[in-house]
Amino acid sequence: MDRYVSGMRRDGVSGPASAEGQRLQRIPEARRGTRRLNQSHSRLDHIVVVLFEPQDLVNIALVIRAMKNMGLSRLRLVAPAEFDAYRIEGIAHDTGDVIERVEICETIEEALNGAVRVVAATARRRTQQQEWATPEEAAPSWVERAATGDVAVVFGREDRGLPNHVLDLSHEATCIATNVEHTSMNLGHAALIVFYEIRRAAMHVDDLPERDLSGKLRDQALPATADEMESFFGLWEQAMDTIGMFRNVPPTSRMRMYRKLFSRAYPDRREHLLLEATAYRVLHYAERLKERLQRDQSTPD
Repeated sequence: MDRYVSGMRRDGVSGPASAEGQRLQRIPEARRGTRRLNQSHSRLDHIVVVLFEPQDLVNIALVIRAMKNMGLSRLRLVAPAEFDAYRIEGIAHDTGDVIERVEICETIEEALNGAVRVVAATARRRTQQQEWATPEEAAPSWVERAATGDVAVVFGREDRGLPNHVLDLSHEATCIATNVEHTSMNLGHAALIVFYEIRRAAMHVDDLPERDLSGKLRDQALPATADEMESFFGLWEQAMDTIGMFRNVPPTSRMRMYRKLFSRAYPDRREHLLLEATAYRVLHYAERLKERLQRDQSTPD
């Protein structure tokens, strides 16, 4: 097993030389054959992604991008048709740390060396003896086993998927629930779904940092109080009366509908101020329009 074979094609011919390519030299894999659990801060560090004979450099880049998104960092490629670290990072930006750890393997057996659990990701259930589950169902058990050693998740080549002999090496298989009339998925898309479920499962057992999705602090205004809303309803009633919304209709019944409408929206204080400003604007415009009409009437022809 080697780490970094920059620009190497399957036929063994090196690709175009580049500054990056010259820097990424062939480095022997010192951890080959070891099953000792490395000390790490997350079980995600013991999830090993394996791509079996990937044919498209772009798909490799998409998988690496998905790995970086979900906090995975270990990728093994089995006989890739092409691998060029410089081009991959040009497609999957800011993934150099993941690319530096990529391992090139000649056989699937070599890629699975040291794994305590092997999961095959496939779209077709080709054997009744295989244990099957969706990524959502199975990811918690993968993360649990990652506490004892490496868990390998294997994806097949783009045009054929995983052959039977690779499935035979797997302890279980995972299948994404897709449209039954079109089950084939892009490699990068399928990988992202699996990685997402792995991260979700890991967040329950590891202290992983989470993105703050609550929005900017200035957008986290407190809800408007009852007295603030009553003040607004008073202005709104004046504004609606000014433009004739209560013509031939009791204001009480119409305002009751407005109250229900705005109460369902549960406005915060910033939104309450916007609503008040709208009511004031209607009143001010109506007053200016009234003054203009009065001037026009007083002006002789």
